Amino acid sequence: MDVMPWTALIFQSIPEEIILVTLGLALVDEYPRMKGIVVVGVIVAVFSFFFRHLPLGFGVHTLAGILVLGLTMLLVLRVDFFKGLMAAFLGMLALGIVEGISIPFIFYITGIPFEIAVRDPWLRVLFPLPDEILLGVAAYFCRRRRFSLLPGNRLLVKPTGREKEDEK
Repeated sequence: MDVMPWTALIFQSIPEEIILVTLGLALVDEYPRMKGIVVVGVIVAVFSFFFRHLPLGFGVHTLAGILVLGLTMLLVLRVDFFKGLMAAFLGMLALGIVEGISIPFIFYITGIPFEIAVRDPWLRVLFPLPDEILLGVAAYFCRRRRFSLLPGNRLLVKPTGREKEDEK
């Protein structure tokens, strides 16, 4: 069971969720107002904070987080649930890839063991900071340049009769 301290919720989890929502939505060609994205990020981070206190196996909170994130995007941002799930998954995937590369490198450079960094509230905030900066820059770039993995939503929107004829 991973018990997240309050410092990590405020200074790490909330900013991380906001970045993941922004990046994930941009990757599925959705660009809602930042005010709504911040609301979603706070709601999901607080949910995650309390959910991590439950005696469940590691990883269960990630799956629940993806579902809650998709549902929260639907309710707050009015994003299609499937697109919300896809955005949540892509955001989490990006985080997993970046953390998988950088966290071992950071532990190697600092010489601080994982167990100590996770137990120290401020190290827990500082160690993921390079990941959040990198993902934040990516989210800003994708949102600003309207970069998307699904431009025009072709994979998520059923083609109309005319579009079906054009494809033939």
